[in-house]
Amino acid sequence: MNKLKSLVAVFCIVFSISASAQTGTSSPYSRFGLGDLQGNIFPAYNALGGGVTALSSSSSVNPSNPASYTSFKANSFLFSTGGLHKTTSIQNSTDKQIANNSAFSHLTIAFPISRKLGASIGMLPYSNIGYTLNARDENANADMIYSGDGGISKVYFGGAYEPFKGFSVGVNASYLFGGLNRRKNLNFDDASYFDARSNSKINLKGYYYELGIMYKKELANEKEITFGLTANNNSTIRAKRTNIVETLSGTSSIVKDTALSSVEWGDINLPQYISAGIGYRDGEKWLLVADYSMQNWADYSLLGVGDNLQNSMRLSGGLQYTPEFNSVTKYYKRMQYRLGAAYSNTPLMLNDTQLKEMSVSFGFGIPVRKSRTKYDVSFTLGQRGTTDNNLIKEQFIRFGLSVSYDGIWFVKRKYD
Repeated sequence: MNKLKSLVAVFCIVFSISASAQTGTSSPYSRFGLGDLQGNIFPAYNALGGGVTALSSSSSVNPSNPASYTSFKANSFLFSTGGLHKTTSIQNSTDKQIANNSAFSHLTIAFPISRKLGASIGMLPYSNIGYTLNARDENANADMIYSGDGGISKVYFGGAYEPFKGFSVGVNASYLFGGLNRRKNLNFDDASYFDARSNSKINLKGYYYELGIMYKKELANEKEITFGLTANNNSTIRAKRTNIVETLSGTSSIVKDTALSSVEWGDINLPQYISAGIGYRDGEKWLLVADYSMQNWADYSLLGVGDNLQNSMRLSGGLQYTPEFNSVTKYYKRMQYRLGAAYSNTPLMLNDTQLKEMSVSFGFGIPVRKSRTKYDVSFTLGQRGTTDNNLIKEQFIRFGLSVSYDGIWFVKRKYD
């Protein structure tokens, strides 16, 4: 019971920290839509390229497909949390800069309810905004500065049911909340002119649901093949936009006048998403996964206005190798070695060019049996965008680390 109280306390602390601030990106592309979408950011799954729709395990949580929650062992209690660090090289045809960002990645708790029922609760980042862009208006002799910050978080509760052996269905009920700030500053060289600034802040909160299906077919000699499918319908999230436009004294930046102050209420339309995956497992030695997903971002709108986004597509896959999972003498043989890759057409369409993202990844899992703990490490090297057509190319290295604990709960003591 004391352990449970401690985990609940940690959950509340991380919830408060994540809700107050997110600094997961410095990408200029995060100014579009809802910002940089985080997708699947568990370090263990990042190392597999993010191909997890058909992945289930008795010792790890996979919120990407809630149907996987039926795989937990009896009386187990899974807890996992972690973080990410990303170093990005941002360049156009003339300039280049380096940005570093660190952020919380996830916090999840999961447990079986009965032999056929499982559940999970957790918190994940959904999207981040973080950018600063400078431009020069030579006609007005003024500098224009565009900047943004903020992020959206997701709290989910999911359950799964296995009506017959090998087939399970699950659902996540997710609550989105957070704020996105987009600012503009106009600074004149002539101090006798009034500068100007504006801030558009979006606050949103609302529920949406994700459905998952998984089917496992046992083959000969401990081999197994798994098919997975996840989807959600178009979802409507309540949003409030606050707009403020002010003029400033050119010398002291004191507010001289408020030209506009307005509040608008409306909805954000989250587009339909679907993902299909296949997995193959050869005992505890080999695991291969592959995913195909797409999302109709052309249907996205904020307060009735779209953002010229396009439908996205993603292909991903990976493999995991464990030399000898129950080795007693060789620790390195019990480790899990992972390799993956991903390719996607992102929702961003700029200058008649739909941006693409490509990445390769690798990592490993380090089990510590004595404490029933596992450490997962991942490294991802990727690229998004291009310097053609006056666009920006981003090359990044992302490091992820998570700590997972597999406890035994709800078992009565035999001795005091």
